Amino acid sequence: MDQHKEIPGHENEALLKIGELADLAGISPKALRIYEQKNIIKPVAVDEETGYRYYSPDQYEQVESLQKLQDIGFSLNEIEQLLSGKLSEEDMRVLFEEKRRTLNEVIWKAQAQIQELDTIEEGVHAKDLEGMTDEERAWHLAKLVRINEENVRQLLSDVIWL
Repeated sequence: MDQHKEIPGHENEALLKIGELADLAGISPKALRIYEQKNIIKPVAVDEETGYRYYSPDQYEQVESLQKLQDIGFSLNEIEQLLSGKLSEEDMRVLFEEKRRTLNEVIWKAQAQIQELDTIEEGVHAKDLEGMTDEERAWHLAKLVRINEENVRQLLSDVIWL
């Protein structure tokens, strides 16, 4: 580990190479380079001779925060906006509200899929599958997937508005 190389302005600081910070944070060095390109996390120093990027140990916390924002669903462009300090309070509120709306849509879709799965499972258990051939079971399942309460409602709605 070449942390003892003197970097002007950082003589008394233990710096991490890009690979060391990446390992510590559980990400790839390529991810750190992308964060640098997006002006999200920049190395505190770059060795002019070798091109090595050096990060301060404090930047690990920045990487963790960035990862949490990504886990919530923020894109790198959104994260760059948030961390730039250039967004007004109103702009931040709008961005958070949009993210909240997107996450709620994901929840609603997942709940609808769970309901559909429950409906299909009920249909499977309502029929004597043991007396069916493999092909009959497959067709029965295909019908259940295609014709369930939600699909029937959508179909009726489409027919009414034709």
